Amino acid sequence: MKKSLFQKVAFALALAAFSVGSANAAIIRIGETNGNANAATGITDGNRISSDVRWTRDNVYVLGRVIFVNDGVTLTIEPGTIVRGLTAAQSGFADEPGTLLVSRGGKIVANGTADCPIIFTSIDDTNVPGGSSTIPTSFTPIIGSAFNAQTLVNNNYTADGIEGNNVFAKSSRWGGVILCGRAHVSANTAGTDTTPADGILDGLVLTESFAQNVGVGTDIVEGLSTTSGSNVYNKGLAIYGGTNDNDSSGVLRFVSLRHCGFVVGNPTTGNEINGFTICGVGTGTVLEHLEIFQTRDDGFEWFGGKHDGRFMFATCAQDDGFDGDEGYRGTLQFMTVVMGTQSRNALNTTPKIAGFTTNDYVGQEFTAGDYEYLSPLEWDGGEPDNGNTLPRTNVTFLNLTTLASHTRKLGWNAKLDMLLSVHNAVAEGSSSVDTSANTGAGPFVTNLTWSNVHSNNYASASSSKGAGANLTEIAPVFVEETASQIASDWNNNVGNTTPGAATSDIYTKNGLDLRLASGAAARTLDGTFATPTGFVDADYAGSMLDNNMLAGWSVLERVGVLPTTNVARPFLTISLSGTNPVITFPSAGATIKYVIEKSVDGKVWQVLTTVPVSNATTVTHTDTTTTVGAPVSYRAYAL
Repeated sequence: MKKSLFQKVAFALALAAFSVGSANAAIIRIGETNGNANAATGITDGNRISSDVRWTRDNVYVLGRVIFVNDGVTLTIEPGTIVRGLTAAQSGFADEPGTLLVSRGGKIVANGTADCPIIFTSIDDTNVPGGSSTIPTSFTPIIGSAFNAQTLVNNNYTADGIEGNNVFAKSSRWGGVILCGRAHVSANTAGTDTTPADGILDGLVLTESFAQNVGVGTDIVEGLSTTSGSNVYNKGLAIYGGTNDNDSSGVLRFVSLRHCGFVVGNPTTGNEINGFTICGVGTGTVLEHLEIFQTRDDGFEWFGGKHDGRFMFATCAQDDGFDGDEGYRGTLQFMTVVMGTQSRNALNTTPKIAGFTTNDYVGQEFTAGDYEYLSPLEWDGGEPDNGNTLPRTNVTFLNLTTLASHTRKLGWNAKLDMLLSVHNAVAEGSSSVDTSANTGAGPFVTNLTWSNVHSNNYASASSSKGAGANLTEIAPVFVEETASQIASDWNNNVGNTTPGAATSDIYTKNGLDLRLASGAAARTLDGTFATPTGFVDADYAGSMLDNNMLAGWSVLERVGVLPTTNVARPFLTISLSGTNPVITFPSAGATIKYVIEKSVDGKVWQVLTTVPVSNATTVTHTDTTTTVGAPVSYRAYAL
């Protein structure tokens, strides 16, 4: 049975087929020493890509240091392309792990597909198309001697590797992907907003600084600033923020980031590079179908900006799943967080993560302090804390699933002058909302609203939902169930402290099923919240109804964590009704809900069926927004 997320066809526009995982792929290093150029890779001055360049699926690209995409430059990455990164030790630059940073004015077009995702991972990860044939046997870094990446220490990427050497035990193997834009950022601004009353500081005058949290209306990427102790070459290209909320940093779709996140120096000074770091990015940017697996810091972190996003998955982030601040504004739909697990008990004092096939404990790389699988959500306001700065962080989640860490059992963390709205959600393992960080005074206080949130609070450390004038609820509050609302048996997967126990963790063989369980209360449609224009009116709770949104492209499927069956992919055919296209496909059943979308450029997709459609046998939709002769592509997917 086909398991990919959706089928895409074109009307009056041909689509190419792509292949991946070439066994004869060339290994191309990106980056040179300071001041040196390489015309073949577009590199000027060591680590800047200064002309448009295309990375193709028949090569493997290795990020040799922090690489910047310059202002005015577009980096295009073909579907099916593998990009690998180095640790700082492997690169030879003490504070430059392999990292890709798109500077203000630069763009990335990484428009992958469910069949051909774009994969960013470590130098020696075997869980990619082509496997070990895409790992260099001899690789020469920018500084230092050649090494064989296939024989590195602790490079077992299977699910059944020994303690400390398995796919669940590897993070911080390279940096991450960072986008910098020119949208508004609430760094050291103020709260004056009168003419016009648009949520933006009146008379904003931008200033820039290489020090983190020092500029006005701008900032520099965490981990690359002078105050972080960073000496990254050309770090001025890491400044973000501005006055253009409509800015575009490009397209990222079906992109999987694995084993990333990096602490450049002392973590107490804010030196962390996250998985995806999204800074001051504007509404012209497309972000959807993005996966993070095993990152040292946060899975996704937003620093200001204004844009929407869909289908993002943060799994095994060692800090927070989705983190945001500095005035980010946007709506995020079909979002999923699955935290990791550590065991602390009399038999095992070292934190570990459970694996399979025997479900024995297979070790997790760990350093004490900040990296202990913290909150699924952590959102706060501007810089400085409690500074009453504009714009305010204002995020809305629609159709959210969060699975708390079995170790910490932390819930959502809303703090410091921000607005958080969550609707149609499932929160497993914890029903807590922490607002304790709201210690400041002034006109801006944290406001939290939610509706249709189902929680299985099994063995949770706390069931407190917060209190006080800064907390607003839309009735009903969290609906507490005694059983898991997702298909995974959450009750049997928590609370075990005995090594080797058969039900010790959710990351078991084919055991992580994030779809709603049959008969779950979360399946009941709820009309409490009016869905914003342009989004899917999916009034059930949670990110997945009957379709496993990760099927066919996730690393979790590659290593055997996800279930083996899924709803069939809708296979589309196109006909005409007068001058309008008619989209038709067989249904997987009367209860399966589908969404149909169209695109005129293959980058931005418009929802045609805002209210999901269903039929016992065949789904048919006439697109009255399009006529014969207009190039357009269609896609459909089950919820």
